[in-house]
Amino acid sequence: MASFRLCSDITIGSLHFSGVREVRVARSMHSYMDTANIRVPRMARLKKGALQADGSVKPKPGAGVDVATASLIKDGDKVTIKLGYNGQMQTEFEGFVKRRNIGMPLDIECEGYARQLRTQVSVAGFIKETTTKKFLEIACGIRDAKGALLAKPTTDVTVICDADMPMSNIRMLEGTNGLQIIDEIKRISQNTLSIFFIEPKVMWCGFTYTAYRQKVDPFNTGEAKYRLGYNCIKDNGLKERVVTDPVQVIFSGTSVAGHKVMTASEAKSAKSKAKTVFNNVGDLNWLHKLANEKQYKLNYAGYEGTITGFLQPYCAPSYKAVIVDKEFEERNGTYLVESTTVTFGLNGARRAVELGPLIGFDPNKITQL
Repeated sequence: MASFRLCSDITIGSLHFSGVREVRVARSMHSYMDTANIRVPRMARLKKGALQADGSVKPKPGAGVDVATASLIKDGDKVTIKLGYNGQMQTEFEGFVKRRNIGMPLDIECEGYARQLRTQVSVAGFIKETTTKKFLEIACGIRDAKGALLAKPTTDVTVICDADMPMSNIRMLEGTNGLQIIDEIKRISQNTLSIFFIEPKVMWCGFTYTAYRQKVDPFNTGEAKYRLGYNCIKDNGLKERVVTDPVQVIFSGTSVAGHKVMTASEAKSAKSKAKTVFNNVGDLNWLHKLANEKQYKLNYAGYEGTITGFLQPYCAPSYKAVIVDKEFEERNGTYLVESTTVTFGLNGARRAVELGPLIGFDPNKITQL
């Protein structure tokens, strides 16, 4: 019978931890904030070591020195967390120290590269016309407030935009940071656009439900297979979503030429109507795309929820999760992974996976009670 030994490789600033008490990493398509919590002993034995070609550290012989761990760590220190079994590890988190909660043990709160968008981007001005991609590049310090490319970006973050929507008449107050710009894009799109870190330093923006409705994987990042009852410890969070009163979404706005435009999502038979007037989007084609995406989210009827497995298979937000359930075959299929939460510590390691829409779902499906 194969044995699995938990292992970790954690770097905070210039410190290398070969063992910790507890680690928690949370990443999500619903948020641009990747987070991690690391618990380490309040006192540590500091030893000198040599960096190896594979990135590991080889301790040098000799006695160590006992020091207070908190004194060696400061806010803003870079953090890398690798976890796995039997020496085979995956990078679960990259980011920075946000704060230290001094206690026993020492609790270190970490945040991803959203930190740079908050602390290294500050703009102001009025934008008559722009696009989603250009506005995100302003948020990431790639362009200035007028939309011109900077000779040297102020952050390490790049942008992938799968929905380059035209927008207009946007005012940024003095001191607007990158995260506030992303919040503005979400507001303008009625929260239909997903904006998240698909990689530690890569911001992704686009439609998710529309793509999965069309049986398209817009991410192509990876796939994890879960056989319920085998490599899936808990599946009681995977439940059928009930939708008995579908909604048709109606969006209206003003075009650049000053004409009123209106469009409705494809759920024409729905009795309930959700109407919204746009002030920053006037393109009829994009209004229709926004309306359909919102309709798919509101009306989605199918299985969704959370399952819990081990560290392997590796899985991250934007992955496809292939579910095999021999007892309830109606739950079988390929789902979008919307978030993951990894816990690692003295009691073992788990990965909770939040499943979103089924690829190729039927937008006209209504759950019958």
